Amino acid sequence: MKTLIATLLSVTVIATSVSVTDNLFKEKSESGIKQCLAVYSQPEDTVDMLVLGTSHVHCGVNTAKLWSDYGIAAYDYSSAEQSLWVSYHYLREMCKYQKPKVVVLDFFGPAAFLDNYDYKYHFLDDTLYGMKFSANKLEMMRACFDGKVENWDKFFPSYAGYHDRYDQLEEKDLKEAWGADYSSFKGFTPIFGNQENSNPMITTDEAKAPSDKSVKYLQKIVDYTVDNGIELYITVIPYTLNVTQQEGIVQEEDARYNWLEGYVNKLHEQGIGSVYFDYTFKHIGDIGIDFESGADTADGNSHLNYNGSVKFTGYLAGDLRNRYGTELLPDHRGDEKYSSWDKHVEEIRQKVSEAGWEWK
Repeated sequence: MKTLIATLLSVTVIATSVSVTDNLFKEKSESGIKQCLAVYSQPEDTVDMLVLGTSHVHCGVNTAKLWSDYGIAAYDYSSAEQSLWVSYHYLREMCKYQKPKVVVLDFFGPAAFLDNYDYKYHFLDDTLYGMKFSANKLEMMRACFDGKVENWDKFFPSYAGYHDRYDQLEEKDLKEAWGADYSSFKGFTPIFGNQENSNPMITTDEAKAPSDKSVKYLQKIVDYTVDNGIELYITVIPYTLNVTQQEGIVQEEDARYNWLEGYVNKLHEQGIGSVYFDYTFKHIGDIGIDFESGADTADGNSHLNYNGSVKFTGYLAGDLRNRYGTELLPDHRGDEKYSSWDKHVEEIRQKVSEAGWEWK
């Protein structure tokens, strides 16, 4: 009995030490890692609307406004340069804990980053480090790594990638060493820069498919949402089209969006009516984003700043409510079960105030 107790105590101490050390050294960027970590802190079965995509999502889809103005319980499950194979596995991960009724998928990533993109593995730390280990995560890593052994060596296990952050530790890391409550974090990370950009313009009627891998995972996302009774709303968060992401490669994002429009039309012809594509660039004036003065855009990649996120989210919420009604996207304001969204609004309000911007 003494031996058994000693063994159990040893295992407990080791497991606790590993957990505390992992929490201490784990990176907690708001470019994907915290978006993953916070999934596991959300109150069960409260996320009605899931938003997937790149940094355009966590800069542009304002979950605080969705809640404060509409009572929509939404979560931005985004990451830097998120690919469709990551979106697919994020969708599956979220559905382990939540039952989203509407999935909003931003299509910028597959339109802009093709197979010959030099930096396709650059942001994998933001993609991987926040997700719990599981069969789903293993499958996602296989999809991300393209069979390259060096990627497994760098990113698996995740602890190998951030165990030497001794000189980067901050006070918040120490506070979270024993775990953290991220329930009020909903993925949205407002930015407050101002930079002038060109108005987006569709320059071609030609349709070009994204990579074969992207097409494969888009179909997997469609199949998953159809099988699980989820409405799939594909959009493009406004930005300046065809800005060069890599020297020597022509973006042609508008040609990819033209292809997507045809792809969704074919789904409708097949009787799949649960998938919708809002080709925002074809009616960009309805959204009211001011690109040229820089009032609504934060940087040269035309990420929406806080003001831009308010405008786009107001448009998005109106379209979603008109399309799906309160049956799929109810107004939960005043429901104690959703109090973490009230706290979320206050946290975003504080960020806006600290930046010296006006709350909208």
